[in-house]
Amino acid sequence: MCPQESREEKAGCSIPKKSGRNDSNCAKICQNSDPVNSIKGGYLGQAVAVSFEEENIKIVHASFKGKNFLISPTETIPEDQFDAYLKKERSKEFIVTYDFKETYHNVITIPVVKTKYLEKIVESEIRKTTELKDFSFIYTLIGERVVENKKIMEVSYFAARNDEIKNSVKRFYDNGKIVRALYPAVYSAVPIFESRDEAVLGVLDTKTEKTAFLIKKGVIYFIRKFKSLSEDLTDLDLQDINMTINYCFQNFRINPGLVLLAGNLSMLYNVSASPLAPAASFRKPDYMQCTKETFNDFILPIYSFSASKASNILSSEFKNLYTLRNYMLYAIKAFIVLTVLCLGFLLYKADSVLDKRDFLLSAEKGNTDIEKILSEYTVKEAELKRYSPVLNLINKASPEIEPLLIALSEMDLKTSKIDVIEANAADNSFSILITGTLGADTYASTQAAFQDLLISIGRIKNISITEKTADLDKKTFSFRMNYKISGQAAGRP
Repeated sequence: MCPQESREEKAGCSIPKKSGRNDSNCAKICQNSDPVNSIKGGYLGQAVAVSFEEENIKIVHASFKGKNFLISPTETIPEDQFDAYLKKERSKEFIVTYDFKETYHNVITIPVVKTKYLEKIVESEIRKTTELKDFSFIYTLIGERVVENKKIMEVSYFAARNDEIKNSVKRFYDNGKIVRALYPAVYSAVPIFESRDEAVLGVLDTKTEKTAFLIKKGVIYFIRKFKSLSEDLTDLDLQDINMTINYCFQNFRINPGLVLLAGNLSMLYNVSASPLAPAASFRKPDYMQCTKETFNDFILPIYSFSASKASNILSSEFKNLYTLRNYMLYAIKAFIVLTVLCLGFLLYKADSVLDKRDFLLSAEKGNTDIEKILSEYTVKEAELKRYSPVLNLINKASPEIEPLLIALSEMDLKTSKIDVIEANAADNSFSILITGTLGADTYASTQAAFQDLLISIGRIKNISITEKTADLDKKTFSFRMNYKISGQAAGRP
C-alpha cells in the first residue's frame, strides 16, 4: 500500500511519494468532484444526522456558511443513552443511517416493462427470490441490454425486514421526533463515489468488521461484509478485498478500477500485501470545516446529508403511521386541556349544568338512532343491488337470450369468475356487459387468463365483442358486446 511518511500536493489531491519499492497500486487521495451542490441538494435543512454503528451512535449537526460546510457539534454516545439524548435534544427532525443486521441485495434481470409497473415487478421478484413477506426496499434501474435476442432490464435492489426498520425509527417517534430519511449505511456513503464513471470498490470500517461494495456510476452492484481482527487495514482484510474483486468480475463482468478507502481507513497503511486494483484514500475536502479526525470518524452521518432521496428505505406508510400517531397524541392532549376548561366552566355555571347534560344526552340518543337507521338502509340497499340485475332480466321475459346464458354457463372459466351480467334489449339484439374476476397470481398469468376468456367468448354464436378491458392490478375484466337474436328466436320464419 501507499507509504504515509511524505506527500506532494497536486491539483487538490494528496499523492503519496514512493519509498524504495515499486508501489504500482498506489493512487492519489481523492475528493468529491462537486460536493457542495450535492449536499445542498440533499436533506440538510435543520435536520440532525445520526448514524447507528455497532454499539455506538454518532451524531452530527451541520450547516452552510457561504461555500463552507460547517460541522459542529459532533458527539458519539452509547446506544443505551440514546433515548435520554432524544428527550433533551431540541431538534425535531433527523436523518438516520442504519447498519441493518439482515439485508437482501442483488442485481436482477426482468422483462422490459413500463416505468409505472417497474416497482411492482421488482417487488414480485424480491418476494420470489428471498421468500420475504413483510419488507421494504429501494431499487435502481441500471439499464437495458439484449440477451439471446431478447431485450431485458437490469435492476439493483436493497431490501430489509419491516420489523428492523420499525425498531430503528420507533424510538425517535416515541420521543416526539420525525425521521426525514432512513438510509442503509452503504447508501449514505454513495455520494463519496457516485461522481466517478469508472467502477470503484468502496471500503468502510467499524471496530469489528469492514464493508466492501462495488459501485459504478452511482449504482451499487454488490455488498459484502466481513469480520476484521483490527480497526486497521490488515493483510487479511486485503485478502477479503481481493476475493471481493474476483467475485465481482466473475459474476458481473465488472473489474473495479480503484479501491477507495473511506473513514478511518484513510489514515491506515500498515499492510505489506497489495490489492488487485490501485488503492486510494478519501481525504477531507477543503470546504468541510472540521478536523481531519472528525471528518474520518463521522463520514457516514456527514455524507447522509447529500444521499439521494431515492435511497430512503423508510416507506411513506411508516412515516404516515407515526405522523398520525403523533397527531393523535397532540389531539388527546388538546382534548384533555379543553375538557378541563369545560369542566371549570360547568362548575362556574352550576345552575345550568343539568340542563346541558340532558340536552347532550338527547342529542347523543338522536345521533345513535340516525346512525342505526342509516346502517339498516345501507344493508338493504346493498342487498337490493345484488339482485337487481337478475330481477331486471326476469322481468323482461326475454327467452331470446337463453341460448347466450346457456353458452356462458358452459364456458370453461378455469380459475376466473363472472360476477355480473347486464343485458339491455334493442332491435333484434341485446347489449351485453359482463364483468368478473381473473383468477391469477402474476401479471403474466392474469394476461393469459384474460386471453382465454376473450377466445371462449368469441366462439359463442351471434356474439360480437365491442369493448374489452382488463385491470392487471385489480385482476378484473369486462366485456361489452352485442348479441344478435337468431331468426327463430326473434319470431322470423
